[in-house]
Amino acid sequence: MFELLRRHPFSLLLVLLLHGVLFAALLLNVSLISPSTSSSRAAVEIAMQEDIEVIDAVAVDAETFDRIEHERVVAEQEQVAEQLREQEDQRRAEEQARREEEERQAEEQRRREEEERARQQAIEEAEQARREAEEERQRAREEAEAEREQIRQEREAAERERREAEEAREREEAERREREEAERQAQEEAERREREEAERREQEEAERRAEQERELEEQRRREQMERERERMAEAQSRREAAERQAQLDREIDEWRSQVQSVVQRRWRQPSGVDSSDRAIVLVRVNEAGRIINFDIESCSGGSAFCSSVQQTMDRLSSLPRPPDADAVRGGVRIRFEPD
Repeated sequence: MFELLRRHPFSLLLVLLLHGVLFAALLLNVSLISPSTSSSRAAVEIAMQEDIEVIDAVAVDAETFDRIEHERVVAEQEQVAEQLREQEDQRRAEEQARREEEERQAEEQRRREEEERARQQAIEEAEQARREAEEERQRAREEAEAEREQIRQEREAAERERREAEEAREREEAERREREEAERQAQEEAERREREEAERREQEEAERRAEQERELEEQRRREQMERERERMAEAQSRREAAERQAQLDREIDEWRSQVQSVVQRRWRQPSGVDSSDRAIVLVRVNEAGRIINFDIESCSGGSAFCSSVQQTMDRLSSLPRPPDADAVRGGVRIRFEPD
């Protein structure tokens, strides 16, 4: 009650003023009635002689007036109290609406903050994926560059070895020729003193033998160079074969991924499958990618799961064209796993 009066002082003043007015009106009514008491008394005596009901009527009018006045005052007080209650109810309703609006705004703020955090997290994840992809491409470029550099160094090393071997052979040939020339000159000098004719024949024979030796040495040098070229060609062929095989392996791996993706898209997964259900299917195709036959090697799921695998393979007639038919002659294994 005191809290209500403290919150609505103007309403309290209004009530007090109303009570004061009513009280003044009551006093005024009493003062107006008092001077006529004697005359009323005489009128009453006359009325009593004529009709006893007159006195009763006057008394009833005064009491009725007081009662009506009292009821009016009470009604006005109740009206003021009702207005105060309505104002209090309105204030409470406004306070409740204000609190609900504040809660709604706080909830909206939390929702916006959560959405902003989710958006920032998505941006960070996308940026992380981009950086990882860029790092992977950079590593691939560096590996390819390192491999090219290694091949270049191997070629340069082989070329240096060939030049060094050729220079060594030329030095040996020059030394041998010098030795032969010295021997020949010594022999010619000795034979010339003994016999000029024999010396001439021997000189011719020596020159012929030297020519044969030179031809044999030249033949040996050519054979050595030919063996060196064959060795380098064989090494180059091995490197090229290794590069072709590596490229083929990459293409086969990519083709297997394409096959798995095609089958996964065509597979209609039944409802109620378990995450541990697995199936392995061996598929054989020709060089155009057309399915020759298939074999379900294993299926660890229920009947619905295994039936969906069988139906999927029955619907398929072809797969992506393989890069090399001989490389996939043994078939390709396809996995069926629930998402």
